[in-house]
Amino acid sequence: METRQEILDNRLFEALAMVGHEAKDDIFVWSQGMAFHYHNLLNSLAEKTTPAEQEAILNDIWRHVRDNADPRVNQTLGLDEDIELGRLSTLTQAIMEDRDHPAIFGMGDTPEEGILNWVRAFTLLDFSMYTFLERHIGSKRCMDIYMGLWESFALANVDHVKAALGIEGPEDIDMDALGKVSQTYWEAIATPYRVTKHSDTVHEGEILICPYWVNMVDMLGTEKARSMTLKCEAVVSVNYYDAVLKALGVFDQYAFTMDKFMCCGDDVCRVRFEKRG
Repeated sequence: METRQEILDNRLFEALAMVGHEAKDDIFVWSQGMAFHYHNLLNSLAEKTTPAEQEAILNDIWRHVRDNADPRVNQTLGLDEDIELGRLSTLTQAIMEDRDHPAIFGMGDTPEEGILNWVRAFTLLDFSMYTFLERHIGSKRCMDIYMGLWESFALANVDHVKAALGIEGPEDIDMDALGKVSQTYWEAIATPYRVTKHSDTVHEGEILICPYWVNMVDMLGTEKARSMTLKCEAVVSVNYYDAVLKALGVFDQYAFTMDKFMCCGDDVCRVRFEKRG
């Protein structure tokens, strides 16, 4: 069992402090976000795979989570017992819908321990999703499903971000607005954002700490973690922001790319918006 100081030494808390967030508030981002992610997977599998493929993929996903998770994670999710897919679906549905669900704060004795365990649970689940989708149905079908999962996250937050920034329609979008959209999206998941270039035609920003990647490496080691990220990170990230630009109604005017990824060996992640034409 980790001591309180060992928990607080995790770079998640450095990142939270840099974006001005508190563990007791952001715990919902990771707990309900994990539940949302899993149910998007269930829906995609039901639509795009056979029942036999679904069962094999889901069982392998949860076995891998169980085998690499902290005992508190396994206890909270019931993975210390037999893996029951129906029970896991019911539990995650309840977590997604109820901010007072006992499992949310049951993941730790303090909000700090709780959020850290939810970050780790989310990270393990996401790694396992990609890994076993690819293993069972191949990279092409895997990427179709996996990109869609992250696109769902992008689209789920568009209206909230627009409201927070006072964006009513495409006419309100310029490079200043896109820079704010980008920073808002990243800082919502406790990833500190630094603007490195900004003009009427280009916006670049760097991600300084990624709690997702930091904890994936802690749990799985760099080599194993990169067995996933090197395959999917670039295309998934570009598709994510393509979806945002389309939802904002400005995809024809602005393009997005990333040219640095911490999970692929760089010191930061770097995002870039560029005006087309």
